[in-house]
Amino acid sequence: MTPAQTSLDLPRRIRHTDPDTSGLVCGADLHHVRAARRWAMQATRTTPGAAHPLLVSLAELHANALKHTASGLLGGRVRIEIQRRPHLFLLRVTDDGPWPGRKVTVPTASTKFGVGKPESVLVEGGYGLALVDALALYWDFSGKEGGPLTVRAAFDRSGRTRLPL
Repeated sequence: MTPAQTSLDLPRRIRHTDPDTSGLVCGADLHHVRAARRWAMQATRTTPGAAHPLLVSLAELHANALKHTASGLLGGRVRIEIQRRPHLFLLRVTDDGPWPGRKVTVPTASTKFGVGKPESVLVEGGYGLALVDALALYWDFSGKEGGPLTVRAAFDRSGRTRLPL
């Protein structure tokens, strides 16, 4: 079976025994970012306003995985999980690891846009982890060099963000 054939079943939900955890596997298709946002809105089981920080961050992390890792290659995959806790949403986005033959990179949030001018980040797209950093209460990443990387972020279930926007 070719990578293109195996990606025909994507995006696909991941079954979990915990009813408060939802998962989705997406392919390398950029249209899967929109499908993942729609899925996440349902998975959060909350209002659009309360889910907004998580949804924006999910789109940025998903797009970053497609742009900067092997997840964006033919047959690539992105695994997304949302866990509902009493006061938090926990988001995990896992990529397929670095592109073959390319230098391994790690996530960093840039807060400067221009020479010596920190600016507010208010729009989605192109700001990646700086946006996640502004919207999430906390974020970090884990993984082994050369392997898949998981970015984790925690969001207040009320929609409150770490930084005022």
